[in-house]
Amino acid sequence: MIRLALASAVAIAALPNVTSAQRSIDGTYLDQGGYVEITVGPCGNSRCGEITRIVRRKPGESTRDAHNDDPALRNRPILGINVLQNLRWDDGVWRGEVYNPEDGGTYRAEVRPAAGGGLEVKGCVTLFCRTVNWRVAG
Repeated sequence: MIRLALASAVAIAALPNVTSAQRSIDGTYLDQGGYVEITVGPCGNSRCGEITRIVRRKPGESTRDAHNDDPALRNRPILGINVLQNLRWDDGVWRGEVYNPEDGGTYRAEVRPAAGGGLEVKGCVTLFCRTVNWRVAG
């Protein structure tokens, strides 16, 4: 009986803990509208997502960071901007910040893998959140 209990405990301990297993988000994605390509990868001890290619211009938008809250940054190109910043694995999700060049705001972010290999990106300010899905570039 003791052997059975010990064997059961060892077997349970050897099972992977799916809920706490860190899931990779590294890869290259297209934003919700297919306008820019974002590459997610290591950035020090966290993960970042950089705009690595402008696929097509959004009607009425510049390729500059025109809406940035900091006037000194409004003329910089959006190509090369980290839109995902300081992402760290925390309680089953990647948490950090997301910068939105369309409105110049930086928001609390939760990022997780989505269906088809894409990413689900949720940005929040206070209690209000918006979720978008990025698909795999390719």
